[in-house]
Amino acid sequence: MDEFKHCDDYIDDEAAPHCLREFLDYARSPAHGANRGTAKPTLFADYKGKQVRIVMASRFGDVGITSALGAEYGYDRRVAVADLTGFSPTTTNKE
Repeated sequence: MDEFKHCDDYIDDEAAPHCLREFLDYARSPAHGANRGTAKPTLFADYKGKQVRIVMASRFGDVGITSALGAEYGYDRRVAVADLTGFSPTTTNKE
């Protein structure tokens, strides 16, 4: 089994997709980015062949995902970032 990589470790990883780094930086900042004065970035990815929306990043190092692509909050499952692929700030699917 591969070693678990905490979501914070991706923020400064220049090999990671920019949209992932931007979302995690916002989501893991104090007050979950609410004090930044900027909109929360959107982030979509593929999980087990289906597109999902990433809605939160946990202090435990995982992220919350939902199949409800229009949702801003509320997740169906928590997964490691390494379990996701195809990161994008926009979705190609329609709900």
